[in-house]
Amino acid sequence: MMRFVLSYLLLYISIFSIAIAETQEDTYLDIYYSYGMNQLIPSLISNSNLDFDRDKLYSDFWIQGGFKISDKISFAGALELTNQSHELIGTKFSRPDFPLSTGRFQQSVVKYVTDKLTIKLGRDNMLNSHLRPSIFNYPTFGDGIGWDYQWKKWSFRHVYQIFPAEKQANQIFRRSVSYHHLSRMFSSFSIGAGEYFILTGDNLGVDFKRLNPFLPYSLNSHDSVADYYPGFSGDSDNSLIKLFFEWSKKPNQVAINLYIDEFHIDGVDREVFNDAMLLSFSAANDIKALGYSNILNWGFSVANPNFGQHPGPFTTTTFGEFPLFEYTPGMKKLYYFDARLFTDKSYQISLSGYTEKWVKISQLSPDLMNQRIELDQLDVYSDYRLSVGANYKLQQLPLRLGIVAWVGSEEEHSSGFSLLFQYDSIRPITQ
Repeated sequence: MMRFVLSYLLLYISIFSIAIAETQEDTYLDIYYSYGMNQLIPSLISNSNLDFDRDKLYSDFWIQGGFKISDKISFAGALELTNQSHELIGTKFSRPDFPLSTGRFQQSVVKYVTDKLTIKLGRDNMLNSHLRPSIFNYPTFGDGIGWDYQWKKWSFRHVYQIFPAEKQANQIFRRSVSYHHLSRMFSSFSIGAGEYFILTGDNLGVDFKRLNPFLPYSLNSHDSVADYYPGFSGDSDNSLIKLFFEWSKKPNQVAINLYIDEFHIDGVDREVFNDAMLLSFSAANDIKALGYSNILNWGFSVANPNFGQHPGPFTTTTFGEFPLFEYTPGMKKLYYFDARLFTDKSYQISLSGYTEKWVKISQLSPDLMNQRIELDQLDVYSDYRLSVGANYKLQQLPLRLGIVAWVGSEEEHSSGFSLLFQYDSIRPITQ
């Protein structure tokens, strides 16, 4: 396998080298190499099957780039090679006898852009907001198609993606997610509503009802017989509603997302079952100080600890082990900040931190995760972490060197560090 990956790596570099030589202004090639420990949030580690040594130093190598094919069409791609556990990057295979034991093409997408229509086809990050906090690790990208259409003050978006298959008890489950939303833009803000529909099965095939961008996904289960599989108490689909608000007045931005996975209206049900909702607030501020631009990202997420859980076969709101939205499994509250201080053209200082309250939701079986009496008996854990980093940009070369160190409240693995080497080529394609 690694021979093929290395061959593709050489092919990747060759393609982008030719593209840079021919269309330098519309092409970029970035190379990242990091070496250090992993600092995933403790709630994610405790409530998932991610398996890695938190004291081990890992290598992580990225090569990503893009180029224009025509005035309206462009291509972007990214390849990751690492010696981390393959679950951390969304693969099912690794070769520990190789220096970089596993790898994945994290992006390979063609983009078509006009004044009103944008279409993406391939593997890309089509579901996440650009204001998603970095504290929530991005899930690996899925394969599919996404399109946006702008009409006057209105915007419609539709995404359909296939996720990697999962396996349990020799049964393979294919996974897909459909998403659509409609939003309205006002002078400085926009509001909108959308739906997610996660579907699993042994054979998904082409189902136009699932692909229909104008059909309410939450009603699909009312005109179809639900699919159940042995070993799972829930059916094979899960729908969620999203309400969102975005405000932008340069240089400041605000995003508020409300995700509704499960909400009980009847009083009898509310005494037994817990709601499953997530509210996230994210803000980005550009603060001028000492003659430089300083960026501050901050916000919070508040959720029912059972949000995103579903008793069906792999119908949770996750891609592999990583959540799709701004939460971690079992999370109740999380507050964070991330500041980048541009004290000099060559230097950049970063300071970030978070505090969180969460429960070990994984102690419960899926069919009990929404039971109030069971959730109330779980212990609540609290943790925090502070990180400080520094970057230095070489004057004569397009190279940046960086280091990040952190300390936290965990009884074990409370501190760590990571080194970064980054090569930036020309300039990115205008988005």
